[in-house]
Amino acid sequence: MTARRAIAAIGPHGPLRVTGQVAKALEVLVAHGAAGVTSLEVASVAYRLAAYVHNLRHDYGLAIETVREPHDGGWRGRFVLQSVVTIAEPGQ
Repeated sequence: MTARRAIAAIGPHGPLRVTGQVAKALEVLVAHGAAGVTSLEVASVAYRLAAYVHNLRHDYGLAIETVREPHDGGWRGRFVLQSVVTIAEPGQ
């Protein structure tokens, strides 16, 4: 059995510890910066990105914008992290 992913970060409201798939989603949002990311772009890492974004917004108080992008047949959401978040180095 593998250990759950856990990261320590500094957010707008101070230190936070995020675990599991929500931690992976936060890492992806930080890595993509102002370009943001869609669920399809990170399906192999964060399968339920919208749910993880919901958790980051409501449980950790992070500001994450949803930008509507039109495509054939409708629209998709691009999630862009607006809060300044710094991921701590391993061991901190």
